[in-house]
Amino acid sequence: LSLTGLIPFGFIFVIIIAGIFFGLFTPTEGAAVGAFASWAYAAAKGMRLQGLKQSLVETLALSAVVFFMLLGAEALGYFISVSRLSYSLASWIGGLAVSPMVVLLAILLMYFLLGLFMDALAMLVITIPVVFPIILALGFDPVWFGIVAVLTVELGLITPPMGMNIFVIKAVAPHIKLSEMFRGVAPFIVSDFIRLAILVAFPAISLTLLG
Repeated sequence: LSLTGLIPFGFIFVIIIAGIFFGLFTPTEGAAVGAFASWAYAAAKGMRLQGLKQSLVETLALSAVVFFMLLGAEALGYFISVSRLSYSLASWIGGLAVSPMVVLLAILLMYFLLGLFMDALAMLVITIPVVFPIILALGFDPVWFGIVAVLTVELGLITPPMGMNIFVIKAVAPHIKLSEMFRGVAPFIVSDFIRLAILVAFPAISLTLLG
């Protein structure tokens, strides 16, 4: 009974995912559709101009905090790129005289560690041009590698002590202690590690689902 309030938002979620899946709109347009549908639902439930103004102000304040954090991550990513640290690290990993699986695990470890400090997009843009040819040369499926690489990066973004996504949530809920947030996300970190290990050990799982 307590979950009935989530039904409208579940319906909006289905509209967005179905629209993107069937090519009715792009993911960016899907975000706009979701925002409009949420506003329409709130208006139907009685939200008036004052409530709309308050939600806009809170959204702008939260967006400003998130964008400043992303700017800091992009600046750090730029300095790491200029220093060629990520390029040197990826090249060193690719040159190791070990089995392909060990090289893959080393690459994933690199992504995990970089995910602690860098924005996901900046990290992938910097490293993929170097890492991708190595993955192809080792005979790994590129689609499968893309999936596990993104999962590894996102795992780094929620891992203490530098998980950037946790600090974003802290900005949304400043009344909750950061240590409490890290304790709360711990089960998800464990489950993500298990999921990542399963996908690495059995690549056919992700490829079959995609097919």
